[in-house]
Amino acid sequence: MSNQENTGKLEVRAYPIAEPKGNILGSAAIAVDTPIGVLAVRDIRIINGQNGPFISMPQTKDREGNYKDLVFPTTKEGRDQLNTAILEAYVAAKEKAQEKPSVKDQIREGAKKPQEKPAQDKEKAAKKADPDR
Repeated sequence: MSNQENTGKLEVRAYPIAEPKGNILGSAAIAVDTPIGVLAVRDIRIINGQNGPFISMPQTKDREGNYKDLVFPTTKEGRDQLNTAILEAYVAAKEKAQEKPSVKDQIREGAKKPQEKPAQDKEKAAKKADPDR
């Protein structure tokens, strides 16, 4: 293992939950360029904590019942950088999602509007009502 500085490219995708229940606000995935190729990490949770939102890396439970991060930054600076990048991507994704209506909202709006029949259906109905036409 080398101590060389790797300033690889970091790609972040955040997926906010439209209507969060509990303290989980969304999830994220990252892709990091490394000397051996691109490393991808999924299932990073974005959590609303007492001191504001933070990220939680994918975890597993050990035999004693303690949770251990499967993937994690090895330095405080790395963790801060990753936390900032993911939270910024989360805010941007949330803003983008608010700009366009959700499918759920579109369905609700569609259910409220009376359905108008297409012009062809109106013509057929008129012909049935007046067969001499």
